[in-house]
Amino acid sequence: MKRMLAFLTATWISFGGAVIGQGHRTGTPGVDARDALLAALGTATLECLGTVAPTAYRTTTGVLERTFTSCHGGDRVALRRVDALLALQFSEQGRADDIAGHYVSRWSTFVDEFPHGQNVECPLWQLENVIDAPTRESIPRVRSQRRVGKENYRYVVSSLECQFDGGCATRMAVQCAAGFGPLFIVDRDPGRARVEVDPVWWLTTYDFVDDQSNPFKMPGYYHPMSYYGALPGSLYGTVQREGEACSQWDEFSGKHYTNRVLTLIDCGGGWHCMTYCMTKPSSGVSAPSEY
Repeated sequence: MKRMLAFLTATWISFGGAVIGQGHRTGTPGVDARDALLAALGTATLECLGTVAPTAYRTTTGVLERTFTSCHGGDRVALRRVDALLALQFSEQGRADDIAGHYVSRWSTFVDEFPHGQNVECPLWQLENVIDAPTRESIPRVRSQRRVGKENYRYVVSSLECQFDGGCATRMAVQCAAGFGPLFIVDRDPGRARVEVDPVWWLTTYDFVDDQSNPFKMPGYYHPMSYYGALPGSLYGTVQREGEACSQWDEFSGKHYTNRVLTLIDCGGGWHCMTYCMTKPSSGVSAPSEY
């Protein structure tokens, strides 16, 4: 059975703008929404390397840096996805939100607590299937269930050291993935050597041909980012999500605004590595759209 973290159940959203199960002025206490970025980095690392390990990144310069120079098969697209999430540390918004400090704190704690003295072989991960990918069918269903849009990536993990012991491979996979924060792994099935990770929809990297084929641009839909995690909620999306509607918390009015848009931000040298939920730059200050 899927082991969703209990504290995320409070983020159920009514997509008219109201929050179900909590006051409309609150987020989800105890959940740091920056961990959604680390979870996305974990997914991108798996896509790039086919495994995760404490040696994949370092923090010696005060920021999180990759130690690998390329992806398997020379996949430059996967490497750029990794680099986009790392480059966010150098953006104006990322510096204000101390993304580097959060990344470094999580990764350093992981490395310090990793059982280096034990014989731990970080397993290989193979993608088995994707559950709840965003489509014109799944988005209305998720909205009707009043939950935050996510998709589950189900992996089968394997290790030569564990041989055919699925419980052993699963345990090692979880140990080796802990650096990507508490929101990365959401389920495990030791009997089948399966591990599930759970990226939120606004951090997916789907490319759509046009607005008509983009299910995120269905009338009335917005990414409920401000309701995800403790206030102010999640703030960043991938570049592929540019132009899509999102919700943003306004600390001055104490309201969630649902008429914001994911807008490209500069991560240094003119590289627009990520998007940020904000008012459209050309439209000025918008009126509240909260119900």
